[in-house]
Amino acid sequence: MIKTGKNSLAFSYKAGNSPLHKMPAWLKILLIPALNILIFNLPLQFALAFILLQAILAFALHFTPRELFADLRPVLYYAVILYATSFIATFFAACQGGLANPQTTTFTLVDSLKLSLSSSFKNTSTIRMLVKLFCILQSASILFKTSTTLQIREGLGAIESAVRKILPVSKKNRFTPTASLFICFIPMVYKNWELSRRAWLARGGKSGIKMLKAIFPVFLSVGIKQAYNAARALAVRSHE
Repeated sequence: MIKTGKNSLAFSYKAGNSPLHKMPAWLKILLIPALNILIFNLPLQFALAFILLQAILAFALHFTPRELFADLRPVLYYAVILYATSFIATFFAACQGGLANPQTTTFTLVDSLKLSLSSSFKNTSTIRMLVKLFCILQSASILFKTSTTLQIREGLGAIESAVRKILPVSKKNRFTPTASLFICFIPMVYKNWELSRRAWLARGGKSGIKMLKAIFPVFLSVGIKQAYNAARALAVRSHE
């Protein structure tokens, strides 16, 4: 039997009785985008201070380091992509300039490599973006870990109902079902991937390209089936 380790899955709800768990979901849904906008528009120091505050809050809510890493793993992948792209672009640009003089090609390649490494890892704009992205994902993690899918759906419904009361439009919530379905798919996608990966490792498989080739079709087919079933359920409820 494979232990799913539900609480260690990315963006999965974790039961608790903290004030943040008791806070209305609609309030958290409104606060998090507002904080994220501030994070992107205020200096880097604000983002760093917010990371410290999030870390204190996460440990106060008894989130384990493994759970935090599961939620923030996409930032690491994004960082690798950003730095690799920056390095390759800088390296080839430097090489093209050096190849104009064949006598110094050997030295130019070495210098190009040094320049590319230095330029990539000293790029402050990339660091700022990653820090701010880290904050945003941590905010989303706290929302999903302290709110059930039902609470998120009800929170979206409360917000939409309040907006529709003000505007001269139909009073029936039409946006909430679709939006909540999309939002609730985020933890579902992470769960499907983690379960597929653990099933592969439990059968003696190893991480790598072979694992991706083996589990990606299964992961995709399961996701499509779940999306189809959810869409059908949503269509039935909309006609009730």
